[in-house]
Amino acid sequence: MAETKAVLTDWIVEYVKTKDVMTKHITAIKPNAPEADVVVESALKNQFIFIQPELNDLSKLAALKDKHVVLVTANTRDNVEYLIEHWADLVQYPHLCVYFVNPNSLTDRRWVIFPATHDKITERKALRKGIESLFSTVDAWK
Repeated sequence: MAETKAVLTDWIVEYVKTKDVMTKHITAIKPNAPEADVVVESALKNQFIFIQPELNDLSKLAALKDKHVVLVTANTRDNVEYLIEHWADLVQYPHLCVYFVNPNSLTDRRWVIFPATHDKITERKALRKGIESLFSTVDAWK
């Protein structure tokens, strides 16, 4: 699990840097920060990134409820089930973004969901079908 966490951490740091190449808003990237696994400081907002290869604990997010929080996890069936089972908890975080990642995928390498926003624009009865569709766009982490 430590190896998976390191891979996901490296992936998200590189991804964030790549997204900032043109805008150059990032002022600092702080791994192992006291408040999160990675903190990305920028001129627009700070992002608090948590790396959880296996989704199993949302308690760390509570202190940052109104902040821009990013949760990075492996694209696995268990993590998708956790997302669906804890949907009602996750939609309470207005700025939460969840990345499901597989850097070795032969298709796309990530899919992203903003639970609070997604919940406003879709019907709950279609939640599983929509998330399953997103999950299928990236090879499952093995």
